Amino acid sequence: MKNNRQTLQNAQLKVTHARQVILDFFIAEKRPVAADEIVIYLEKKKCETDKATVYRILETFCEKGIINKMEFGEGKFRYEIAGTEHHHLVCEKCGRIEDFSDCNIEELEKEIARKKKFLVKRHSLEFYGLCTQCQR
Repeated sequence: MKNNRQTLQNAQLKVTHARQVILDFFIAEKRPVAADEIVIYLEKKKCETDKATVYRILETFCEKGIINKMEFGEGKFRYEIAGTEHHHLVCEKCGRIEDFSDCNIEELEKEIARKKKFLVKRHSLEFYGLCTQCQR
């Protein structure tokens, strides 16, 4: 997703400044972020966009497969750039969320398909516990 303009055009979306800035934010962050973090980022970047527009952009990006929407039991949604298959480690004390991609979930999906005759289209996997900082 190096070229935000091309990403938006490929998704058949109008190229707007707000959409491009939000894509920049996701590419730079590389972690699940809440909508309020995006609003703060837009304010710092002097990109005048109201909260309702931000939420509409996020929903549109989800529908087009540009970002993924997830919920970690916090009472709010988080979003991250789509693309790489990974999972999350969620610290129950400080709220830190870390990506985790070292797992053999593909084998489990194949086994589910074979044993249950079920076509897995997507999945979500999060591990909850304490990060190394909070274990001290």
